[in-house]
Amino acid sequence: MKLLVLERQQKIDNTMRIKSVFPPICFESPLSGKTYIVCTGGKESSGWVEVKRWYSWNDLEKMWDKIEYTKPKEFQKVKVKKEYKVKGSKGNVYKVVNDEGFWSCSCPAHGFGRGKDCKHIIGIKNK
Repeated sequence: MKLLVLERQQKIDNTMRIKSVFPPICFESPLSGKTYIVCTGGKESSGWVEVKRWYSWNDLEKMWDKIEYTKPKEFQKVKVKKEYKVKGSKGNVYKVVNDEGFWSCSCPAHGFGRGKDCKHIIGIKNK
């Protein structure tokens, strides 16, 4: 089917179009002696297409319609950093920070607890 479509198109305007992601190549089989254009991507001209003659790179480049895929736009992540001031049991004021789900506190208990939630962080979370 692909062969017929390409031959028919060749007869009409003497050129054929190859839609492909990668550059097409012309290949002659050492076993059968048949000549093919090998390409990828497009639905109409994907795979091995048998042709009647050899095509040079210049010929192929003129026939090639490159399929380009655009990378989706990456969104900018908005950093949400919330800071709270919490009064401790002995009157000291500590800074509790929620940096996108990572909690920290300036109190000694948080430092000694090696990152475990202190009572000040738990108090803010429970509000």
